[in-house]
Amino acid sequence: MENSLADSTIKQYNITFKLWWEFCQTKDLSPFCDTASHILSFFQELLNNTNSTYGSFNYHRSAISLISSIDIGKNPLIKRFLKAVFRKRPPKPKYDSIWNPQEVLNFLDSPNDGNLKALSSKLITLLALATGQRIQTLSLIKCSNIVKTNIGIKILIPELIKTSGPKSFQPCLTLPYLQQKPYLCVASLIVKYLEETKDIRQKECEHFWLTYKKPHGPATKQTLSRWIKDTLKSAGINTSIFSTRSTRHASTSFAYQKGLSYEAIRTSAGWSKESSVVAKFYNRPIGNTEEFLPTVFGDLTDKEK
Repeated sequence: MENSLADSTIKQYNITFKLWWEFCQTKDLSPFCDTASHILSFFQELLNNTNSTYGSFNYHRSAISLISSIDIGKNPLIKRFLKAVFRKRPPKPKYDSIWNPQEVLNFLDSPNDGNLKALSSKLITLLALATGQRIQTLSLIKCSNIVKTNIGIKILIPELIKTSGPKSFQPCLTLPYLQQKPYLCVASLIVKYLEETKDIRQKECEHFWLTYKKPHGPATKQTLSRWIKDTLKSAGINTSIFSTRSTRHASTSFAYQKGLSYEAIRTSAGWSKESSVVAKFYNRPIGNTEEFLPTVFGDLTDKEK
């Protein structure tokens, strides 16, 4: 049963379990109780004593459902309470406004000096902007899953990610060559990165990202996030406000403002077809352009004849 949950989900649920356990001890209740009124009392106490929003209460509901003998999600009283929480404390976007990706692209639009550190930071930042994907997804890139073609590069991600499920498709990152903007061409930089790391890459190492310091082991998700944050800061982005994940907000929002459709953004950024996050947080006029990277970077790709 535990294996059905991602590690990040278990970590989030543990916050609920600690609060729920303390509440039950105070009220002399069993944490496995099947009374909706006890759960409602717990929710009301959280509402009174914390600033938790609707999203947090949904996490609490899911966590308690895991150990409860009743179907909390279908209980009419709990559903009504959560609807009231939604009206009282609705979910809000992480940022009220977002930085313009063009600022970072202008900063990175220069020749590479052959420094592996600079190349690594530039590539991961451009890749995050070019795909709108989570850092978790980008950190899972394997060398054997990079497919080179005449018009660009495709990267398959077969590993399980946050949105993986029995009925969902795994990401396939499509990166066309940008002949008119060679210094911003992600596909060309991937080829260059593979060449630069060829001699320092251990024989059996399949991980695409390597640390630029010896012994050049696989770079973790946290390392990639730090590279992006350093790049954003150097480009003039206020990193005390905007985190590494803001690249996802910036690129998808920018693409939508330039007319890219909901469906194209969902497909590239890894949201499900049922997801309404783009419509809720980036509600702008919809165009009919259907390619993500050219919309963010400008229509600079060579079209296949």
